[in-house]
Amino acid sequence: MQKIKNLTLLLLLLTSAYSFAQNNGGALVDKRISLDDDRRDARQSQQPPAQAQPQQPQRHNAPQLQRPGAAERDTLPRIVLPSSNAIATVSGDLDSATITVGEQRTLSIIVRRTSKKVQLAGVTFPTLQQLTQGAIEALESSIDTLRDADGNIESLVQSVTITSFEAGHHPVDFIVVAVGTGDNAAALAPAEELWLNVAYSAGADTTKCEMKGDVAPLKEPYTFWEIARWVVLALLVAAVVVAVVWVVKRRSEHKPVIPLPKAKPVPADKRALAELESLRRKELWQKGRIKKYYTDLTDVVRRFLHNMYGISATEMTTRQTLRAFRNIGDWSEESNELLRQLLQKADMVKFAKQEPEAHEHDLTMQYAIDFVRKVAETHKINNPEKEEK
Repeated sequence: MQKIKNLTLLLLLLTSAYSFAQNNGGALVDKRISLDDDRRDARQSQQPPAQAQPQQPQRHNAPQLQRPGAAERDTLPRIVLPSSNAIATVSGDLDSATITVGEQRTLSIIVRRTSKKVQLAGVTFPTLQQLTQGAIEALESSIDTLRDADGNIESLVQSVTITSFEAGHHPVDFIVVAVGTGDNAAALAPAEELWLNVAYSAGADTTKCEMKGDVAPLKEPYTFWEIARWVVLALLVAAVVVAVVWVVKRRSEHKPVIPLPKAKPVPADKRALAELESLRRKELWQKGRIKKYYTDLTDVVRRFLHNMYGISATEMTTRQTLRAFRNIGDWSEESNELLRQLLQKADMVKFAKQEPEAHEHDLTMQYAIDFVRKVAETHKINNPEKEEK
């Protein structure tokens, strides 16, 4: 009778524990677990790992997990799922167990098939929402597949980027992987618990930090480009100020803001030859304007003497012009004879009203051209230094 009472009491305790776990939504418990199974699990947990036999619970559907709050997690018993079954084994790994606040780490959830005789199929990894629990935040996830030489899936790895913005020692749990399909579906999780240490600064114990007043900011030396930038800016401002002063001064003096270069003066001989050519093209004597032709012809020669030697030939008679020309250094007998014939022929037409023959008009023009060229040539010979400049 006493044994029956004890057995009844034990059954009532197991029923209460099962109902309590189901109501709080945190435990995946196989409905077929019995008292004998619990005793067998206890005996296996005390045996060495090499002799432990993994449980192979069968599941039609993996139930949806809900994480209890921090206070509830400290009081509720932790339900440890199997890490392997006849199809696969599940393990977890962190590339580093210590981070600073806001730093990121990679959580690897690895599913391997138990042997080459089985096919790894029907694997469902936890979502980012399921992995984001408490102080741990899951940011992104990717899945890599490793195949053997025959093309069969050897293992699956879910790489999850996690972080935390709360300092402390936080568990990375609720890593539940559904493996298999139909009657072979089972919920597996890594056997080892994963913890993440979060600190406010690398290598610092935030529990022993002391504030010692304001800290003076560090003064970094100026770089070359920072100094060069201010130098260039100062030069630009100075250039603008100088430009404004220059414009105001030039406008007050009624001078052009930008003085244009003066045109190089045309030599007297080239100017005279250009005027003689222009006179030839007018064809004055062909049109009967003979007096006008000789007047313009002698005017070109007289202006040449004025521009070349400063002789006011336009106000002199023929005799005065010849006398003044004789006194210059570039005088020659040939050039004097050309000038004399030119001026005398023009005087006969202008004052004696003589009408030369047609060929004499062109001959007089040629006298004027030869006179200008002869004088310019003599001037270059007598003044070689000036001509080189």
